[in-house]
Amino acid sequence: MPTSRYRESAAPDYGHRFHAGNVGDVWKHCVLIEVLLRVASSSTRVAYLDTHAGEGRYALGATGEWTEGIGRLWNRPNRTSDTAVARYVELCRRIGEGRERPVRYPGSPMIARAVLGADAVLTLWERDAPTCDALQIVIGGDAHASIVRGDGLDAIAEAAVAAERDADVVVLIDPPYTQKADWLAVPDALARAAAQTKRACFLLWYPVKSLTRPNAMFARLADAGVPGTLVELVTTPLDQQRNRLNGSGVLLVRPPAGAIEAIAAAAPVVGATCATQSGRWSFRSQAWQGA
Repeated sequence: MPTSRYRESAAPDYGHRFHAGNVGDVWKHCVLIEVLLRVASSSTRVAYLDTHAGEGRYALGATGEWTEGIGRLWNRPNRTSDTAVARYVELCRRIGEGRERPVRYPGSPMIARAVLGADAVLTLWERDAPTCDALQIVIGGDAHASIVRGDGLDAIAEAAVAAERDADVVVLIDPPYTQKADWLAVPDALARAAAQTKRACFLLWYPVKSLTRPNAMFARLADAGVPGTLVELVTTPLDQQRNRLNGSGVLLVRPPAGAIEAIAAAAPVVGATCATQSGRWSFRSQAWQGA
């Protein structure tokens, strides 16, 4: 594995726990669930790779960003059981914790395990030592899960190539984006991995406070010949930037059939329910072909 770009002694610049259950998590996990369900339904063996896995499970305080995310959806009546949002909330209730409100929120590794079943292979990277220790407590007893302390961006191309030799592969890239350089390093790592794999599906989550950096990232990927489809949900108008997210998106490379349609159908539900100002939300979906 190549040496990480980050100093081993550096303080962590991001913790999933600070944002657990917020609207960015809601959107990311709605997308992740729809992709995993479709890959699992057509495959006999699935491998899930997560570049920045976090702690795996998070306690939610009485207040926090979750109140504008999963908190808005927790007790919302389902119009039908067969929707992406209903599936997401049901899974959070089943593997998280809470009655009147959520008190523990499942991270992406727990969601992947719940959707894919006990036999799927999980490879999880986490570069922060205390966070990696917490992940070991949550996932460490899983016989088909491997936890690696390190930056998954450095390893993802080689790992995805190896995994797709005998499995269908889903890769979640969910970095901090607190360093400006992330907006270059992340698409470059995705471009390398996509070029070296044949059928692996990649999901790249990104925050939205303005469209400048996301759009530059998409252009960089398109110039590298990477095909993509973005699904982006903004729940606070971009002219009212704040410390919390205005929105977030997921870029999908090689998504399974039907996933984009299911995700697009979920956008009005999440957007209208989680908008910080009534009725003011937006959804963007855009696709481009690779070289």
